[in-house]
Amino acid sequence: MTQAMLPGHGEVDTIVCDVDGVLLLGEEPVPGAREALETLSESGLRIVFATNNSTRHPAETSRHVGEVVGFELDPSAVMNSGLATARFIAGNVDRVYVLGSEGLRETLREAGIRVTADWREADAVVTGMDFEVTYARLAGAGLAIGNGAKFYATNTDAAYPRSDGLYPGAGAITAVVEVTTGVSPIVCGKPHEPMRSALRDLCGSRPIIVGDRPDTDIAMGKAEGWPSVLVLSGVVADAVTVAEEHTPDVVLDSFADLPGLLGLD
Repeated sequence: MTQAMLPGHGEVDTIVCDVDGVLLLGEEPVPGAREALETLSESGLRIVFATNNSTRHPAETSRHVGEVVGFELDPSAVMNSGLATARFIAGNVDRVYVLGSEGLRETLREAGIRVTADWREADAVVTGMDFEVTYARLAGAGLAIGNGAKFYATNTDAAYPRSDGLYPGAGAITAVVEVTTGVSPIVCGKPHEPMRSALRDLCGSRPIIVGDRPDTDIAMGKAEGWPSVLVLSGVVADAVTVAEEHTPDVVLDSFADLPGLLGLD
């Protein structure tokens, strides 16, 4: 194993890596991401994918990164906000009304949670990224909460980065329900505790987190005491715009620069 060192922070044994905006932009890979992942893996570092994108089942996330970027990770090393949500609510709710993808519904079902399309049956609402969201389904979520259902959000990321710009994220969908009902959700994805708790089981003793979102990736690193690396390939184009409380330890133009930073190129 080649020793990886983060300047100013010492040895590293785990890379906690975001996906969208870091390794890929929609259906396009970030240039150099595959080579960087291969170098990091060959050095003996553990790589964990930690994404707020709940649209895919973790196994599907691994396959998607493999298809787009060219590097497929063991699904057991993938944690997304949908799985973090499923683990958090399993055993505490019966039937869930979902604004989200089939991948999210599958993840919830695997955790033993029943999914219903009838808001009247729901004792909880779960929101996530939903590319086929409709007014009627948004209304159903609001009606379920008005009827007493608990409200959970996989994440509240406002935007979703693609190669041609920023698209509405799960946070935009969640905001419609929140504004409609006046009820704030329990958020399960980065940087909140359900996601952090799930990631602790996957990481070594000396992790660093790499992401493109100061308010999720960098904020989670600070909460866990992990050194953080912000890449400028996603939602932030200039580190000068980052709020002081979310200041990362290191800023890189791209994930492709990470092996060099760690002394592995």
